[in-house]
Amino acid sequence: MIQMSVRGISVDSAAGSAILVLEGPNGEGLAIAIGVAEATSIAKELEGVEFPRPLTHDLLMSCLDILGASLESVEVSDLRDDTYFAELVVQDASGKEQRIDSRPSDAIALAVRRDAPIFVRRRVLRLSDPEAQEIPPPADKESWKRLLREMDPEDFGKYKM
Repeated sequence: MIQMSVRGISVDSAAGSAILVLEGPNGEGLAIAIGVAEATSIAKELEGVEFPRPLTHDLLMSCLDILGASLESVEVSDLRDDTYFAELVVQDASGKEQRIDSRPSDAIALAVRRDAPIFVRRRVLRLSDPEAQEIPPPADKESWKRLLREMDPEDFGKYKM
């Protein structure tokens, strides 16, 4: 496994999609297409933007807290048929490790909320064709802040995954 961090997010508002870019300590990169709602949730946390009501990822973190569980890490665990898979590694209230299937975008949205480590299996990096991945430059902070401030909660229902 390689620990990676969020390098940035690029948004194609015309296509209604976003690219999440992860980067490893030795320059390894992974670009994953994600939905705009998930990109907004990740960017909100990275940029420190507050919304008047909790987003879905905030709600899930509150549920974990109330249940006495903690998010230990997330793992991008597989790539099958051009679809990435991830797992939440959670310690339940009794101290037992639980693994929960997740989309990478949701897992990473949770990880940035708790500063939990993000791991990518080496197999996933081998299977992802780095030559074929065009990694767009991350959007600048001011563009993200403007986008997040202007978003209406009603916008989140418009995007399908």
